[in-house]
Order: sequence, then C-alpha cells, then structure tokens
Amino acid sequence: SSGINAEYGTPDRNYTAHQLGELLTDANFPEGADVLKSIEGSDTFVEPGVDVYCIHGSDIPTAAQFRWRPGYFPDYQPDQIDGPGDGTVNQPSLELCRKFKRLKAYRIYPGIKEGEHMQILLNPRVIEYVTQILNSTSTGQDERVLHF
Repeated sequence: SSGINAEYGTPDRNYTAHQLGELLTDANFPEGADVLKSIEGSDTFVEPGVDVYCIHGSDIPTAAQFRWRPGYFPDYQPDQIDGPGDGTVNQPSLELCRKFKRLKAYRIYPGIKEGEHMQILLNPRVIEYVTQILNSTSTGQDERVLHF
C-alpha cells in the first residue's frame, strides 16, 4: 500500500490520493488522467533487495490536503492544508522505508535547518553519517558500531 495520504476536496466531493484520476477527470483535465493511468500500479510497494539506510527530515509543514472553496473548482487554486513531513514529502510516505526487510538504520533529522527535503543533502551531520556508512560497508563492519 502506498504511503500517500493526501486528500483533495471540492464543495461537491472529497477524493483520496487513490482517486486522483477521478479528480483530474472532474476538473476537465483528461490528459492528466491519461498520464496517471499510464503509471498506474507504480506506487506498489516493492522491496529494493539491498541494504537500506533510511535518512529523512521531519517536523516541517508539508502539503497534506487541498480544498477548493465553493465556485473555485476547477478553475482556481485550492487552499493547502499542511501536515507533518520534510517540506516536500508527507510523513507517511517518508516512513515507508521502515517496512523494508533489509533496513539497517533509520535516522530522522528534524526541522528546516537539519532536514528539509533538499537541505538535508547539505547537512554536515548527514554527510558524515553517509561517509561512515560507506566506510563501514566497504570494510565489512556492521552499521550498529557507528556512534554519533
């Protein structure tokens, strides 16, 4: 099952992320619905078959719901309601990696300075952590011996 929990609401109907195609059709955007159909099933949860070190941010407002006011759908932008995430990806989707059988480590870097979706790549602590993972896997050490 997908980690996506986004909801979309119009004055006449509420849609889940799994009903996005219907939303696009109702918004008179059949081309978007066609593109969505072409990737249908790609949200299936598949084990990557490799060791996984999950690193992500948290505690940053992230789009969770979109609501159109009466008379605004489909011609105007909806109101955005935020929930937890890394500023781009919502928390349930970020946490999907916890389901991997070969999960070696799970690290969260909270807050905008530490864990925003793109800024996390520049975080010195994350760079050091990834470097230690690479060094430990190349020498055969178990990740659990790494200390911060």
